[in-house]
Amino acid sequence: MNPNTLKQIEKDIAALAKTLFKQFAKQAEADGKAFLETTKAQTEEWLQELAAGEISEKNFESLVRGERDLAEMTALKQAGLAQVSIDTFTRGVIDIIVNAALAAI
Repeated sequence: MNPNTLKQIEKDIAALAKTLFKQFAKQAEADGKAFLETTKAQTEEWLQELAAGEISEKNFESLVRGERDLAEMTALKQAGLAQVSIDTFTRGVIDIIVNAALAAI
């Protein structure tokens, strides 16, 4: 992904964090960025496969969503937030990544 796409993803993650967790926005933003860093290389590889026609858009989305288990969201857990809220944020971060990646090709 190009640097502009990554910056936009980070901005969107920050906005989502502020929307969902007003008091814990900084923790949520840090966790979202950590997830992005953890999954960036694999997502870029799948994005190249998608651009080359080796996988479908649906497969790409499924693969990225499968990375959800890597989302530790440590800061949010330490803040004592409910797992349901953390899961909602995680799904939102994944949606942001998928949509930005697809828009970039």
